[in-house]
Amino acid sequence: MGRRPKKQTKSQKQRKFEKQSSNNLNGHENNKISHSHSHKSNNNHNISKKNTKKRNRKSRKNDIDEKFRKHLESLGYFIREVGGDGNCLFRSVSEQMEGSEKHYKDYREICVDYMRKNKEAFIPFIEDDEPIDKYIDRMSENKEWGGNLEIYALSMALKANFYIYIHEHSMYAVKNFEKPKKNITLTYHEGKHYNSLRKLEEKNKEDKEKEEKKKKYSDSEEEEEDDDSEEDEKHSDDINDLISQVDILNI
Repeated sequence: MGRRPKKQTKSQKQRKFEKQSSNNLNGHENNKISHSHSHKSNNNHNISKKNTKKRNRKSRKNDIDEKFRKHLESLGYFIREVGGDGNCLFRSVSEQMEGSEKHYKDYREICVDYMRKNKEAFIPFIEDDEPIDKYIDRMSENKEWGGNLEIYALSMALKANFYIYIHEHSMYAVKNFEKPKKNITLTYHEGKHYNSLRKLEEKNKEDKEKEEKKKKYSDSEEEEEDDDSEEDEKHSDDINDLISQVDILNI
Protein backbone atom coordinates (compact mmCIF):
# COMPACT_ATOMS: atom_id res chain seq x y z
CA MET A 1 0.00 0.00 0.00
CA GLY A 2 1.40 3.37 -0.98
CA ARG A 3 1.85 6.20 1.37
CA ARG A 4 -1.07 8.56 1.74
CA PRO A 5 -0.38 12.04 0.35
CA LYS A 6 0.43 14.56 2.95
CA LYS A 7 -2.55 16.74 3.75
CA GLN A 8 -2.00 20.34 2.70
CA THR A 9 -2.60 23.10 5.14
CA LYS A 10 -4.86 26.01 4.32
CA SER A 11 -1.90 28.34 3.85
CA GLN A 12 -0.21 25.88 1.46
CA LYS A 13 -3.39 25.66 -0.66
CA GLN A 14 -3.60 29.45 -0.76
CA ARG A 15 0.02 29.77 -1.96
CA LYS A 16 -0.61 27.11 -4.67
CA PHE A 17 -3.69 28.97 -5.89
CA GLU A 18 -1.82 32.29 -6.00
CA LYS A 19 1.03 30.67 -7.96
CA GLN A 20 -1.37 29.19 -10.55
CA SER A 21 -3.22 32.48 -10.84
CA SER A 22 0.04 34.31 -11.34
CA ASN A 23 1.10 31.88 -14.10
CA ASN A 24 -2.28 32.25 -15.86
CA LEU A 25 -2.10 36.03 -15.62
CA ASN A 26 1.43 36.13 -17.02
CA GLY A 27 0.35 33.94 -19.90
CA HIS A 28 -2.58 36.24 -20.62
CA GLU A 29 -0.33 39.34 -20.53
CA ASN A 30 2.15 37.65 -22.87
CA ASN A 31 -0.68 36.98 -25.31
CA LYS A 32 -1.76 40.62 -25.06
CA ILE A 33 1.78 41.83 -25.66
CA SER A 34 2.14 39.49 -28.61
CA HIS A 35 -1.19 40.66 -30.05
CA SER A 36 -0.26 44.30 -29.41
CA HIS A 37 3.10 43.83 -31.11
CA SER A 38 1.37 42.21 -34.07
CA HIS A 39 -1.12 45.09 -34.24
CA LYS A 40 1.70 47.63 -34.01
CA SER A 41 3.58 45.77 -36.74
CA ASN A 42 0.52 46.01 -39.00
CA ASN A 43 0.20 49.71 -38.28
CA ASN A 44 3.87 50.25 -39.05
CA HIS A 45 3.40 48.30 -42.27
CA ASN A 46 0.45 50.52 -43.23
CA ILE A 47 2.40 53.68 -42.39
CA SER A 48 5.31 52.38 -44.43
CA LYS A 49 2.98 51.78 -47.40
CA LYS A 50 1.61 55.33 -47.09
CA ASN A 51 5.12 56.78 -46.94
CA THR A 52 6.08 54.73 -49.99
CA LYS A 53 3.08 56.13 -51.88
CA LYS A 54 4.08 59.67 -50.89
CA ARG A 55 7.64 59.06 -52.04
CA ASN A 56 6.37 57.65 -55.32
CA ARG A 57 4.15 60.70 -55.88
CA LYS A 58 7.07 63.00 -55.07
CA SER A 59 9.31 60.98 -57.37
CA ARG A 60 6.78 61.31 -60.21
CA LYS A 61 6.60 65.07 -59.62
CA ASN A 62 10.39 65.33 -59.67
CA ASP A 63 10.42 63.34 -62.91
CA ILE A 64 8.01 65.83 -64.49
CA ASP A 65 10.08 68.79 -63.29
CA GLU A 66 13.25 67.15 -64.56
CA LYS A 67 11.68 66.57 -67.96
CA PHE A 68 10.56 70.20 -68.03
CA ARG A 69 14.03 71.40 -67.06
CA LYS A 70 15.73 69.31 -69.71
CA HIS A 71 13.35 70.57 -72.37
CA LEU A 72 14.07 74.19 -71.46
CA GLU A 73 17.82 73.49 -71.39
CA SER A 74 17.51 72.12 -74.92
CA LEU A 75 16.12 75.55 -75.87
CA GLY A 76 19.05 77.28 -74.14
CA TYR A 77 17.27 78.26 -70.91
CA PHE A 78 17.31 77.21 -67.26
CA ILE A 79 14.94 77.68 -64.31
CA ARG A 80 16.10 79.92 -61.50
CA GLU A 81 13.96 79.03 -58.51
CA VAL A 82 12.54 81.64 -56.13
CA GLY A 83 10.88 81.38 -52.72
CA GLY A 84 7.47 79.72 -52.55
CA ASP A 85 5.94 81.81 -49.77
CA GLY A 86 3.01 83.34 -51.67
CA ASN A 87 5.22 86.06 -53.18
CA CYS A 88 6.60 83.89 -55.98
CA LEU A 89 5.17 85.94 -58.86
CA PHE A 90 6.68 89.14 -57.50
CA ARG A 91 9.92 87.38 -56.56
CA SER A 92 10.22 86.04 -60.11
CA VAL A 93 9.59 89.45 -61.66
CA SER A 94 12.12 91.01 -59.28
CA GLU A 95 14.67 88.36 -60.30
CA GLN A 96 14.04 89.13 -63.96
CA MET A 97 14.23 92.89 -63.53
CA GLU A 98 16.95 93.23 -60.88
CA GLY A 99 18.86 89.96 -60.96
CA SER A 100 17.68 89.21 -57.42
CA GLU A 101 14.34 88.19 -55.93
CA LYS A 102 14.87 90.30 -52.79
CA HIS A 103 13.07 93.35 -54.27
CA TYR A 104 9.73 91.50 -54.53
CA LYS A 105 7.96 93.93 -52.17
CA ASP A 106 8.74 96.80 -54.56
CA TYR A 107 7.14 94.95 -57.47
CA ARG A 108 4.07 94.06 -55.44
CA GLU A 109 3.75 97.78 -54.67
CA ILE A 110 4.14 98.69 -58.35
CA CYS A 111 1.44 96.17 -59.24
CA VAL A 112 -1.03 97.35 -56.58
CA ASP A 113 -0.41 101.01 -57.38
CA TYR A 114 -1.28 100.41 -61.04
CA MET A 115 -4.45 98.54 -60.07
CA ARG A 116 -5.58 101.37 -57.77
CA LYS A 117 -5.14 103.91 -60.57
CA ASN A 118 -6.95 101.73 -63.14
CA LYS A 119 -9.73 100.06 -61.13
CA GLU A 120 -12.23 100.07 -63.99
CA ALA A 121 -10.02 97.77 -66.05
CA PHE A 122 -10.05 95.09 -63.34
CA ILE A 123 -13.59 95.25 -61.90
CA PRO A 124 -15.13 92.86 -64.53
CA PHE A 125 -12.58 90.16 -63.68
CA ILE A 126 -12.86 90.11 -59.87
CA GLU A 127 -14.45 86.85 -58.70
CA ASP A 128 -17.18 86.29 -56.09
CA ASP A 129 -18.39 89.89 -56.40
CA GLU A 130 -15.57 91.06 -54.17
CA PRO A 131 -15.37 94.88 -54.08
CA ILE A 132 -12.41 96.11 -56.09
CA ASP A 133 -10.99 98.14 -53.21
CA LYS A 134 -11.11 95.12 -50.91
CA TYR A 135 -9.41 93.00 -53.57
CA ILE A 136 -6.62 95.54 -54.04
CA ASP A 137 -6.14 95.93 -50.27
CA ARG A 138 -5.84 92.16 -49.97
CA MET A 139 -3.38 92.01 -52.85
CA SER A 140 -1.19 94.62 -51.13
CA GLU A 141 -0.60 92.22 -48.23
CA ASN A 142 2.58 90.18 -47.96
CA LYS A 143 2.34 86.55 -49.15
CA GLU A 144 -0.94 87.16 -51.02
CA TRP A 145 -0.74 85.03 -54.15
CA GLY A 146 -0.64 86.86 -57.50
CA GLY A 147 -2.17 85.57 -60.74
CA ASN A 148 -3.26 86.68 -64.20
CA LEU A 149 -4.67 90.06 -63.13
CA GLU A 150 -1.40 90.91 -61.41
CA ILE A 151 0.61 89.80 -64.44
CA TYR A 152 -1.46 92.15 -66.61
CA ALA A 153 -0.97 95.01 -64.13
CA LEU A 154 2.78 94.42 -64.00
CA SER A 155 2.96 94.20 -67.78
CA MET A 156 1.29 97.59 -68.13
CA ALA A 157 3.17 99.25 -65.27
CA LEU A 158 6.59 98.02 -66.43
CA LYS A 159 5.81 98.28 -70.16
CA ALA A 160 6.90 94.66 -70.42
CA ASN A 161 5.65 91.59 -72.26
CA PHE A 162 5.40 88.30 -70.37
CA TYR A 163 6.27 84.85 -71.75
CA ILE A 164 5.30 82.09 -69.35
CA TYR A 165 6.08 78.41 -69.81
CA ILE A 166 3.55 76.16 -68.09
CA HIS A 167 4.72 72.82 -69.49
CA GLU A 168 7.41 71.54 -71.81
CA HIS A 169 4.94 71.81 -74.70
CA SER A 170 2.95 74.89 -73.83
CA MET A 171 3.57 78.58 -73.26
CA TYR A 172 1.36 81.62 -73.08
CA ALA A 173 2.25 85.23 -73.72
CA VAL A 174 0.93 88.50 -72.35
CA LYS A 175 1.89 90.90 -75.14
CA ASN A 176 0.72 94.45 -74.62
CA PHE A 177 3.55 96.20 -76.48
CA GLU A 178 5.07 95.95 -79.93
CA LYS A 179 8.34 97.37 -78.60
CA PRO A 180 8.44 96.53 -74.88
CA LYS A 181 11.02 97.93 -72.50
CA LYS A 182 11.46 94.41 -71.19
CA ASN A 183 10.55 90.82 -72.02
CA ILE A 184 9.94 88.84 -68.84
CA THR A 185 10.26 85.06 -69.06
CA LEU A 186 8.81 82.87 -66.32
CA THR A 187 7.82 79.26 -65.67
CA TYR A 188 4.64 78.13 -63.95
CA HIS A 189 4.60 74.86 -62.01
CA GLU A 190 1.72 72.64 -60.91
CA GLY A 191 -0.74 75.53 -61.15
CA LYS A 192 0.66 77.19 -58.03
CA HIS A 193 4.25 78.45 -58.36
CA TYR A 194 6.21 80.84 -60.58
CA ASN A 195 9.96 80.79 -61.21
CA SER A 196 12.29 82.93 -63.26
CA LEU A 197 13.46 81.61 -66.65
CA ARG A 198 17.00 82.61 -67.63
CA LYS A 199 19.37 82.01 -70.50
CA LEU A 200 21.70 79.08 -69.99
CA GLU A 201 24.69 81.12 -71.08
CA GLU A 202 24.13 83.38 -68.04
CA LYS A 203 24.35 80.39 -65.72
CA ASN A 204 27.57 79.24 -67.35
CA LYS A 205 28.99 82.74 -66.97
CA GLU A 206 27.92 82.93 -63.32
CA ASP A 207 29.41 79.51 -62.56
CA LYS A 208 32.70 80.60 -64.07
CA GLU A 209 32.68 83.82 -62.04
CA LYS A 210 31.96 81.91 -58.83
CA GLU A 211 34.88 79.59 -59.48
CA GLU A 212 37.17 82.57 -59.97
CA LYS A 213 35.92 84.13 -56.73
CA LYS A 214 36.55 80.94 -54.80
CA LYS A 215 40.17 81.05 -55.89
CA LYS A 216 40.49 84.74 -55.10
CA TYR A 217 38.69 84.93 -51.76
CA SER A 218 38.80 82.69 -48.70
CA ASP A 219 36.29 84.62 -46.65
CA SER A 220 32.81 83.19 -47.39
CA GLU A 221 30.99 86.33 -46.18
CA GLU A 222 32.99 88.45 -48.59
CA GLU A 223 32.05 86.00 -51.35
CA GLU A 224 28.32 86.42 -50.62
CA GLU A 225 28.57 90.21 -50.77
CA ASP A 226 30.32 89.99 -54.12
CA ASP A 227 27.67 87.55 -55.42
CA ASP A 228 24.89 90.00 -54.51
CA SER A 229 26.60 92.88 -56.28
CA GLU A 230 27.12 90.79 -59.41
CA GLU A 231 23.46 89.77 -59.50
CA ASP A 232 22.39 93.36 -60.10
CA GLU A 233 23.48 93.05 -63.72
CA LYS A 234 20.38 92.80 -65.92
CA HIS A 235 20.14 89.82 -68.23
CA SER A 236 19.56 90.06 -71.94
CA ASP A 237 15.83 89.91 -72.71
CA ASP A 238 16.08 88.92 -76.36
CA ILE A 239 13.14 86.52 -76.57
CA ASN A 240 13.10 86.09 -80.34
CA ASP A 241 15.38 83.06 -80.31
CA LEU A 242 13.15 81.31 -77.79
CA ILE A 243 9.98 82.10 -79.72
CA SER A 244 11.50 80.87 -82.97
CA GLN A 245 12.42 77.56 -81.34
CA VAL A 246 8.95 77.26 -79.86
CA ASP A 247 7.41 77.76 -83.29
CA ILE A 248 9.61 75.02 -84.71
CA LEU A 249 8.39 72.69 -81.97
CA ASN A 250 4.74 73.61 -82.73
CA ILE A 251 4.15 74.74 -79.14
